[in-house]
Formats: sequence, C-alpha cells, structure tokens
Amino acid sequence: MNVEIIAHRGFSAIAPENTLAAFELAIARGASSIEFDLQLSADSVSVIFHDATLDRITGVTGKVRETKLSDLQLLDAGKWFDAKFAKQKIPTLTEALEILKNVDKFLYFDVKPHCEWSDAEVAEFVNTLNGAGIQEKCVITSFSDRFLEQVRRLSGDLAIGHIVANLEAYKTQLAKAQIYRDNLISSQYRILLENPALIRETRSRGIDIVAWTVDDRSDLQKLLDLGITRIVTNCLILQPQMPAD
Repeated sequence: MNVEIIAHRGFSAIAPENTLAAFELAIARGASSIEFDLQLSADSVSVIFHDATLDRITGVTGKVRETKLSDLQLLDAGKWFDAKFAKQKIPTLTEALEILKNVDKFLYFDVKPHCEWSDAEVAEFVNTLNGAGIQEKCVITSFSDRFLEQVRRLSGDLAIGHIVANLEAYKTQLAKAQIYRDNLISSQYRILLENPALIRETRSRGIDIVAWTVDDRSDLQKLLDLGITRIVTNCLILQPQMPAD
C-alpha cells in the first residue's frame, strides 16, 4: 500500500512547529508531504504560523495580523520548544518555499480562517506559487469558504480542499466540494473511523480524503484497513524504527 505521510506543521514532534527546522527534518526523515499554516502580517506578507496570537509560540502579546513582518521576524519561534531551537524565526512563505519545494508529493496549505484576505492579497499569494513553479505540488485547504472561493476565481489550476472537524461539516463541505469540483476533503480522522460509509460516498463523487491528525499506531492501522492512505501526523512513521531485540 502506498501511504502518503503528511508531516503536520513539519516534523513537529521533534522540532518547533511551522519552522524551517521542522520542514527540513520532515524531508530528511522521509515525509511524503508537508502540511503548514498560513496567514498574513499587518503589511500583507504571507507568513507561516498557526495561532491568531503570538503568545503561545513567542511569549509576546499581540496578533499576527496586526504585526508588521519586520517585527515578527525579531521574535523567537523555537525557544519555547527547546533551547537548541532558539532563534528559529517565523518564516515567510517565500523563505519556506526554498525548502518546501523539495518535498516529494504535496504541500498542504492550511490558510487560517481568522485572517481575512483581500483579492489583491490572494492574487499575490497565487503569483508567489506560480513564480516558484510548484503549482502541481500545492493543495490549498481552509475552513474559510470565502478564501477558497477567492482562490478559485483567481487561479483555475490549484487543487483545493475543504477542512472538516465534525460530521455535520463533513456532509456540508462534501456537497460544496462536488458542486465546485474541488478534489479533496481533509477530515478529522475519528469522523472516518466512526462513519466509514463516508469514505465510499466521498470517493464515489470523485473526491479523495486526507485524515488528520493521526498519532496512534492502532488508529493508523484502522484507517489503512478502511483504505485511507493520506495521513497527517506529528510523529508516526517519521520516527526512526528501533531495531528488534
């Protein structure tokens, strides 16, 4: 079985999430693909960061969307995880693509719904991907229907996926994906384990499935048995296997 291992925010089990170090380690340890979070700085630069606020990662109070890039890049995005990662910065998308373009399969962009984008900002984002020559590797996902619609209007050739966290949202977004001819549902994995008929229904509509975030090996095996082969994980399979005694 050809399993696509998607490193969640890079190899976030052993490096600070959404940093260049986490991306480098994911690729070095054999991740098929990488998932990461995207939003905008106050001066409309695409940066890779999960939370709306800076506190948890950097220890500094403030919102990403209200902070200029020059100030964001003064912050330490690695020390919270381990002192050896001190001085890891919040990367811009352009900086990260120098590493991310080396991934074997796909880049999954989780564009944060708390960040509103103008059409001009979305156009700049699309142009960045076009300029990097990696459109075929990019999968644009979001909880924000508005953002996905902006991408559809401005770029007809980028793959688009809908992120869902509960059964009701799954059914709603599956219907939308079929209407818009989007090709992916990115689902909280327990929804799939509890509702396996959804897997057949989704694929019968020509839509594939990514399962997130799977860190338990028994759950991984259950998903594989159900035919789910695109797995977002913080640690599974990326960890080196210990030799048998």
